Amino acid sequence: YTSGEHFTNELINCLRSKTNYAFHEKYRNCDVLLVDDIQFIADKESTQEEFFHTFVALRDAGKQIVLTSDRPPKEMLTLQERLLTRFESGLIADITPPSLETRMAIVKRKADDLDIVLTDDVITFLADNIKRNVRQLEGAVKKIKAFRDVEGAKLNVATAKRAIADIINDKQPLPMTIENVINEVSRTFNVNPQDIRSNKRNANISHARQVAIYIINQITDLSLIAIGKEFGNKHYATVIYAIDVIKDKMENDISLKTTIDDIIKNIDEY
Repeated sequence: YTSGEHFTNELINCLRSKTNYAFHEKYRNCDVLLVDDIQFIADKESTQEEFFHTFVALRDAGKQIVLTSDRPPKEMLTLQERLLTRFESGLIADITPPSLETRMAIVKRKADDLDIVLTDDVITFLADNIKRNVRQLEGAVKKIKAFRDVEGAKLNVATAKRAIADIINDKQPLPMTIENVINEVSRTFNVNPQDIRSNKRNANISHARQVAIYIINQITDLSLIAIGKEFGNKHYATVIYAIDVIKDKMENDISLKTTIDDIIKNIDEY
């Protein structure tokens, strides 16, 4: 197991110390190679060259290669064509946040593992409030069991609320989320945040504003009318238009889609 960044750094060190043979022995003679964040090598020619030969050596030997990235191969714009075709020749799985039904199943499975019985309302409450992180779901079930074992608490919704109180409190307040979106879009497109909220029609500003509207629509539960109010009381039809414009542009512009995905990822990490 390695990461794209570690593979690159290790290769650089081996080139400097002229220990290429040891590097080849390590990576070309394993049964399974797991590489996380493979997109890290996409703009590094020497690393791509080395990884190509590693990939071919393992494939020809019938070994297993598993790669993860934050985007599909075709959206790694600086990836060599020969690596792109080889990455796409395997099974590509898009791992998305679990649905409500899947989250409920995860809670129930964890409860079964811990030998506790949770009612449907408790399971639904947990699954409805923890949407993106499976580990947090499992941790919440462990907390509920701990409250029962240590304090004699009942396995009800009130106890579930206590179990996830710190998780809920960690969530960004909605105004902060909106502000972070606008600031991140402002930084990415080199546009003043105040201009994004304004009625200015300059092409660069309008594009940045449409991106901000699209992202807020994607990551919050705000209504179209409420989103419009954040951008100078714009009519909800204008909000719909902005969202549709960005959707259409993303279908034909992989670079824009990658940029928006990166902005959303940065917002999630705030």
